Amino acid sequence: MKSELIEVGGLNTHLLRIGQSKQKIIFLHGWEGESKNFINLASHLAKKSKIEALLIDLPGFGSSDSPPSSGWSTSDYEEWLEKLLHKLKITKASFYGHSFGCRIIIRLLLKSPSLADKVILSGAAGIKWPLSLRQKASVFLSKKLSLTKKLVPQRIQKVVMCRIFGARDWGLVSPELKSTLRKTLAEEDFRNELPKIKTPIFLLWGKNDSYTPLKSGRVFAEKLPNARLKIFSDGRHGLHYTHEKKIVKIVSEFIKTK
Repeated sequence: MKSELIEVGGLNTHLLRIGQSKQKIIFLHGWEGESKNFINLASHLAKKSKIEALLIDLPGFGSSDSPPSSGWSTSDYEEWLEKLLHKLKITKASFYGHSFGCRIIIRLLLKSPSLADKVILSGAAGIKWPLSLRQKASVFLSKKLSLTKKLVPQRIQKVVMCRIFGARDWGLVSPELKSTLRKTLAEEDFRNELPKIKTPIFLLWGKNDSYTPLKSGRVFAEKLPNARLKIFSDGRHGLHYTHEKKIVKIVSEFIKTK
């Protein structure tokens, strides 16, 4: 495994390389995640499929620089990703996205589909549903907590925002990413855009996913012209941790098909 720091559009971007091959698969993590979340999965996949895995820290996460204080939209992240691919001299690759990372990949497929070969989306974000009462309460409480956050220990914040209201993103996002989160949450969902994507896509979903519910997975499966959906009956949001062996087998077979 090799660690690299590459300047992309004025931002230092950290990535991990696992394996060595002309055939690449690029991993993009979810919100609050980082490249090392995929090390075990990518290592086994690289070995089994003789493929090179590139694990990227999205700007604002892991060891990569943060976006400007004005914040980024998912379109800004997509532009950054294209610049990164150009810098790495990659003209075509497979992609594995988790949650927020899937939104960036979808933007890429809509703008520059020729850059993507096969795509795997796990617990993909991008389908919006009306807020539940609990979610509305969490947003309200998050705003109230922001006024006294310095006075409230982080441990207490986590208990209130995560365990009681399930609002980890709103409640605990770092100050430098607040604008980015607001911009991405304000975006329209992808329902009307998905039918335009012809790239082969494998959707992975946990039946008990509480962050991106299974009903979102069914929307993706219905709207995407060239997609298949695998539901893990005992799975939640972090499938790359809990179902690693099964996912390695699925992805290995998928990227080899023509």
